[in-house]
Amino acid sequence: MLASLALVLAAGACKDQPTEQSTATSTVTKAADRGNVAIFTPADGITLSQHTPLNKWAALVPELEEGLSKHHIDGKKISTFTDSSLDEQSKNLQDYVVSHLAGGKKSGKAVSPTTLVIAPFTSPDSITRQYGDYVSQPRIGTKQDAAKTKKAGEADTSQNNSSNNRSENGTAGDSDSANRNSEVKAHDRLVSSIRLAKEAGMHVVLLANDIPEVTPDLFVDMSNARSIGELQATKLASKLELDKASKENPARIEVLLPRMPPDGEAANAQTEEDEEEDEPTTVPDTDSFPSQAFAGIWQVLGPYFKDGRAVSPSGLLTEETTEKDWANVAFDPGKDATATKKEVAARLHMDSQAKGHTAVDGILAMNDFIVSGVVSELNDLGYSGSAADINPEISISGIVGSMTGKQDLHRKRVPRPAQGDASRQSTDPTRGGTESSGQPTDKDGNAAESDADSADHPAWPIISGYGAYIDNIPQIVDGEQWMTAIEDRKGLASDLATACAGLNKNGVLPDNLSSLVQDAGSERKVNRLTRPLVAVSASNLKSTLIDTNYIKPAEAGL
Repeated sequence: MLASLALVLAAGACKDQPTEQSTATSTVTKAADRGNVAIFTPADGITLSQHTPLNKWAALVPELEEGLSKHHIDGKKISTFTDSSLDEQSKNLQDYVVSHLAGGKKSGKAVSPTTLVIAPFTSPDSITRQYGDYVSQPRIGTKQDAAKTKKAGEADTSQNNSSNNRSENGTAGDSDSANRNSEVKAHDRLVSSIRLAKEAGMHVVLLANDIPEVTPDLFVDMSNARSIGELQATKLASKLELDKASKENPARIEVLLPRMPPDGEAANAQTEEDEEEDEPTTVPDTDSFPSQAFAGIWQVLGPYFKDGRAVSPSGLLTEETTEKDWANVAFDPGKDATATKKEVAARLHMDSQAKGHTAVDGILAMNDFIVSGVVSELNDLGYSGSAADINPEISISGIVGSMTGKQDLHRKRVPRPAQGDASRQSTDPTRGGTESSGQPTDKDGNAAESDADSADHPAWPIISGYGAYIDNIPQIVDGEQWMTAIEDRKGLASDLATACAGLNKNGVLPDNLSSLVQDAGSERKVNRLTRPLVAVSASNLKSTLIDTNYIKPAEAGL
């Protein structure tokens, strides 16, 4: 009897043990469920070249996934979608939302906490792409755009009816109209899918480009044209110490503003009627990026040009220039460096008849694609030295030493070049006095003959860009390019992961997002997350790009 009782008790103990383990396992599983995150980004263009910006969606997504894993969100519950069109993105978003809601109804359980991270698809032109994937731009596919396009299409149809090529042009117009209508439908589908998701309790985070018809839980405000222009102008003004410049000894600055050619410019003068009116042929938003970029530039540099402490060797920027005059310094850079090289030579009056080098202290080139052409042309024109030579105490070996961690690099102010008054001023009868410029000019802004023509100023200028193109980084190391800039991609990825984890866990944004602000006075009350752009020069390249694993030392030419 005792033996039998012992066996019964032992069997009972064995029977209870799996139940305890099962309960514990269930508890752990439930605690580990941190919800779902679905990431929708535009597909990057396929490129085998290193002549592209570091800020790409393909680089942000894996960094965001890594951040989500640190917040214990299961990798199996992180979905990523890369879409090549607005239509594809809207359909993928719709399918994801509907399938999750249907799955919840079928199982009879509440939908697991879910956050949608969406970078709305846009169609940037070739100029905007030079700044990277994260720049904000006007939304496409809205009904307002459709109305504008319809009006433009009607005008095109009217013109086509009076042309000899009526049939062919009419077909192209119909195709454009159909494409725009498709974009409008895709945009509406995107909006309705987001609204459906929010009604079901899902959270929404928008990246770079806002959608006015919906109110996201968070909008990540990334770079834009104005901030890119303002950053470069601010750094240039600081480096050249424009506050200490004077009208008698001004800084010589050129601004190269890339833009798309106006629509139809390549095929202009097909008929005399096309040139009868002075109205622009561009769609209204075509030139918004360069105009906004110049607004940021002129906010900083405008006051210096107005009081004569800054001048442009080309004469395209004067004390009377305003934000509206952005087209004066804009040009079509084309697909390679050829157009930029020609533009630089023309701005500096460096044709085959030039007797010397025009003095120039700074060139704001907007992005690294333009910088490449500037550097190439300055070398061809015989300008010598580098940004390192502007500060004689800084050597290339010192820069490399800083990169490899052997020593700190401390740059001092840019010394004003020693130049005589004769080489700095020339009489301009149209302005009633003297005009400071790198080379004397006549009333039309062309190089004028004077004693100053014999002066030669081949010193290398300060050159700024944006995008941190990998093949441009060695130019920063050797001093040909002074600075570039990038989005704080890794910081944004970390903040995004924290935000998603907080929304899934508590339904609200966490308090530890220091860069979070709410729109003041806005009816939508949108929470905005932003991080300052990161300026990169030889003095901080190691800490900002190499130590943070944006690039490898070998990519910097080290």
